[in-house]
Amino acid sequence: MQRFYFPSKINTLLTLILTVYPCIVGTSELIRVKHYRMLPVHLIKSILLFSILALVSCSQQSNIEIIRAVSMLPRQTDYTRDFEHWINRVNKLGEGKFRIIFVGGPEAIPTFEQADAVRTGVVHLVFGPATYYIGLLPEVEALFASNLPPWETRSNGGIELMDRIHRQKLDVRYLARAMFIEFHVFTRKRPILDAGGIPDLRSNLIRGGPVWRDFINNLGAQFVNVAAPDIYMALERNLIQGVGWPIVGLEDSSWHQHLKYRIDPGVFSSDVGIIFNRDRWEQLSADVRDLLHKAAVQYETSSYERFRELTGRLDERMRQLGMEIVTLDENGERQYRQLAHDVIWQRLEKRSPEYYPELLDKFYRSEQARQP
Repeated sequence: MQRFYFPSKINTLLTLILTVYPCIVGTSELIRVKHYRMLPVHLIKSILLFSILALVSCSQQSNIEIIRAVSMLPRQTDYTRDFEHWINRVNKLGEGKFRIIFVGGPEAIPTFEQADAVRTGVVHLVFGPATYYIGLLPEVEALFASNLPPWETRSNGGIELMDRIHRQKLDVRYLARAMFIEFHVFTRKRPILDAGGIPDLRSNLIRGGPVWRDFINNLGAQFVNVAAPDIYMALERNLIQGVGWPIVGLEDSSWHQHLKYRIDPGVFSSDVGIIFNRDRWEQLSADVRDLLHKAAVQYETSSYERFRELTGRLDERMRQLGMEIVTLDENGERQYRQLAHDVIWQRLEKRSPEYYPELLDKFYRSEQARQP
C-alpha cells in the first residue's frame, strides 16, 4: 500500500484546520489521529475532505459533539439507507448535545480501509459487515456463523464479549449487531441433490465472500471471489453460475435476471454492525454515551423487524418473477446446516483458540438444543 509522509506544510495545514475549527471533532481539543504521519494517501485525502464537509455542516456551538460516520456498503443499498434513517433519528434525540455527520460510503473511504480509518480516528463510527475486517479480527467470523438473534447475544453476554475483543485487538468499541438476515445460495440452473439430500454443485463456479470458500468447495463447486460491482457482468457472461448472498439487494443489482433458483434453508447470518473509535467514545460525555448506547441497542431489534418484513416482501417478489425455491428435505437440511456450521467454527477454533469456546457458547446453539 502506498504510504505518504506529511511535508511540513501539509502537516501545518491539518493542524490549523483541526485546531481553529474544533467543531470538526466536537471538542476544543485537537483531533487525535494516531500515526497520521504515515496514513495511506487516500486517507490523507479523506481527512481533508471530512474537514471541509464538517466546516460546512457542523454547528457553530463548540459544545456540540460532532461524530463522523461512514458505511462500508454503497449509499444506494437498503442497508445504508436504513443506517442513514437511524442517524437522522438519533440526531433528533441528541439535538443540542451531538450530531452524527454521515460523510458517505466506499466512495469516501474504500470499504476494506474503513476499519483502519476508525481505529486511527480518521472517522469515529463505521457501519457495515464485520467480516470485511476479518483480517484484523478473525473472531468476527462468529457473527457470520451465528444462529442466535442480536437481542439474545446481547442478553447472554455475547455482544459484551465481542466488544471486549474489539477493544483489545482493534482499539474500537463494538456497539451493535444489526439486521440479522440469512444468506442463500442462488444458482442459474436447478441444483442436483446427492443421495444425502444436499446440493451437489460440481461443475459450478460460485461467487461468495472469502468466508464462503470452504463451504462452497465442500458442496463440490469452485469458489470464485468476484467484486460485487462485477457480479452482474460475470453472470451475464456465464463466468459464474451462482452467488452466495442474502435476498436483499438481489433485484437492485439485477442479478435475479440470471439467478433462477434459490436453495433453502438459508445459511449463515448477516454480520452488519456498528463500531466506534475507542478514544473518541471516551471523550464523549457520559450522557451522550448513554444515549448512543441505548439507540444502538434499540437498533438491533428495530432493524431486525424492518429487514424481516423486507425479506418477506422480496421473497414474494422473487417468486412472482419466476424464481424457484429448492427446499431440502429434513435430512438434507440438517446435513446442509451442519456443513455450514462446521466450516466456520472449525476454522475459528484454529484461528482463535483463546476465544473460541466463549464465542461458540454465546453465538451458536446446536440444532438439538433448539428443539422445543
